[in-house]
Amino acid sequence: MKKNKFQLKREATYQLLIEAGMLCFSEKGYAATTLGDIVARTGHTKGAFYGHFESKEQLFLEILDYQLQLTTGWTDVPKAYSPAHTTLEEVLMITLKRLGEMMKGVTNWIVVLTDFYQSTRQNPEVQRKLKEKYREWVAGIVILIRVLQERGWISEDKDVHRIAVQVIALNEGYIIYSHLFDGADSRAHLSGLVKLMT
Repeated sequence: MKKNKFQLKREATYQLLIEAGMLCFSEKGYAATTLGDIVARTGHTKGAFYGHFESKEQLFLEILDYQLQLTTGWTDVPKAYSPAHTTLEEVLMITLKRLGEMMKGVTNWIVVLTDFYQSTRQNPEVQRKLKEKYREWVAGIVILIRVLQERGWISEDKDVHRIAVQVIALNEGYIIYSHLFDGADSRAHLSGLVKLMT
């Protein structure tokens, strides 16, 4: 069934709010971003915001869903390479670069997630939903590790779930550290990932 003008406009407004929210949170952090910041970036009003979201928390959680949509297929990147010609470190570097491109250049999302966690830690329902998102991210990393196993970069006897949880922890610590100290050492990051996986 063809969508009418109202439905198309509503979907476009929703998408603008999602993308504006992601950029505002990335630039200012979760707590410091106001609804005014988000709607100003879209040219819409707070009324338009509340026509789509009940709260800033709901917007943030829906942005997490949007990011999962943006990054669909990132775990397939290694399938285009072979261990005979590409090291594990190289294929991880390529995969992470592609993942960053899919995230539209938002590189500090882990810092934003930490801010969101701190701001909502007294809200059990929001915390439950955040834990669900983490489970989805771990599941995505499990898929990546299985692809790496199938292709021969990682041995089949490794505990993929344990490695996935460790990868999340390493990534989050690395990103926060590099933001604190104004610089990233991607070789150290990649080296750490390789050590976890092999």
